[in-house]
Amino acid sequence: MGARKLTRWQKAGALVPMAVLVGAWGAALGNSGLATASDDVSAADIPDVPATAFEQPASVQQAPGGVDQKAGAAGTVATLSTNGIPSSALAAYRRAETLLGKADKACNLSWTLVAAIGRVESNHGRTNGNSLDTKGIAQPGIYGVPLDGKDGRARIGDTDSGALDKNAVLDLAVGPMQFIPGTWKSVGVDADNDGSKNPQSITDAATSAGIYLCAGEGDLSDPADAAAAVKRYNNSDAYVDLVLKIAAAYAQGDFTKSPDGISTSPILTSSANDQTLTPTQRAKAAKTQRSADKKSSGGGTSKGSKTPSAGPTGGTGSGGGGSTPSTGGDGGGSGGGSSTPTPTPTKTPGTLGGGVQDGVKDTPLAPVVEPVTDLLSMTEATLRCGLQYPLGLPKDKYDACVYDLTH
Repeated sequence: MGARKLTRWQKAGALVPMAVLVGAWGAALGNSGLATASDDVSAADIPDVPATAFEQPASVQQAPGGVDQKAGAAGTVATLSTNGIPSSALAAYRRAETLLGKADKACNLSWTLVAAIGRVESNHGRTNGNSLDTKGIAQPGIYGVPLDGKDGRARIGDTDSGALDKNAVLDLAVGPMQFIPGTWKSVGVDADNDGSKNPQSITDAATSAGIYLCAGEGDLSDPADAAAAVKRYNNSDAYVDLVLKIAAAYAQGDFTKSPDGISTSPILTSSANDQTLTPTQRAKAAKTQRSADKKSSGGGTSKGSKTPSAGPTGGTGSGGGGSTPSTGGDGGGSGGGSSTPTPTPTKTPGTLGGGVQDGVKDTPLAPVVEPVTDLLSMTEATLRCGLQYPLGLPKDKYDACVYDLTH
C-alpha cells in the first residue's frame, strides 16, 4: 500500500442529511478514545483513499447475518457487552482507525463505526458457525446467500469466476464485512501484510471498509456524513440507524473483549420481545409470562397453557402436553407428558432500574419508563456479573446471573 497522493473532490451531488442519533453521536465521539490503536505504522502500510466515493455498495444484504431478527435492533444494542468483540477483531478495527487516520485525517474515521458494521454484518466474523482464528481469519469462511434477485435480494451475476465466493454463476457477499466481490476488487487491501487481499481476514476487511467509508468528501465525526457513508455501504435506512446506534454505544465503552476461536449463536429473546411476532402476539406472550411469574412466586402450578409461554432469553424449545409450543429457556428441547410451563424467576428489584420499575408498576408511568429502567438494569447487571464471571465465563452461570438481576 502506498501513501495517499490524491486530493479529495467535492461530491457531484448533494447528499440528503439524515438526522440520526445526533446527540448520541456527538457524545460518543467525545469518548471514542476508550480504545485506540498503537501508532506502529510504516509509510508502506498507509492505504490510498479514492478521492471520489464508491457508487457500488459494499454490501447488499437486506437481513445481515450478524443480527438475530428475533432480537431486532433493540435486542442487539442491549446485548453488546455480553456479546463481546473477539480479540483479533478489536485489533483489526483499531488498526483500521489508525491507518485511515494517516491516510485521510479529514475523514475522522473511528474504529467504533467499523466495528458496528462488523457487528451487524457478521457478529464480528462469527455467523453461520464461523469463528476468527488467532490471525483474524474467519473459519471455515463466511458466505452470504446467492444474489439471485429473489425475496427482495439484488441480482448480481458472477464477477469473480467464483474465486472469492466459490460460485461461478452468481455473486455472494463474503467475509466478516460481507463485501460483494465486485466492490472488493476495487477496495480490498492487504492490511495484515501477509501477501494477500483476503475478504475473510478481519484485518484486511476492516481496513477496506474504512477506505470505502472515507472515499470521497465527508467528515465522519459529523452524524449526517457518517449516515451518508454507511448508507452507501448498505442502502437501508434501518441498517444505517442500527449501525450508528451500535457505534455510539461502543464509543461510550459498552463493549467487552472476548477470546478468538469461539463461534456464537444468535441471541434469542423471549416471545414477549420477539420482533418477528406481531405487537398483539408479543402482548399476549407478555401477559402469559406475567401470569406464569405470579404463579411461580406463589408456589402454584399451571395446567395446560394454550398460548405461547415466554421463558428466559436464550433458546427456543417446545413443551409437551400443551396445545401450542412454548418458548423455553436456554437450550430448550422437547418435553413429554407435562402441560405445566417451565416456571420463570420473578423479577425483583435486584438493580436500580428494577427498583424504579417496581415503584411505578400498575401506574400510567410504568410503560413510559420501562425502556429506561430496562437499560439501567441491563447495564448494572452486565457490570456486576462481569466482575463475578470475567469474560462471561462460564457462560451458563453468567447468563443466569444477568437474568436473575434483570427479571
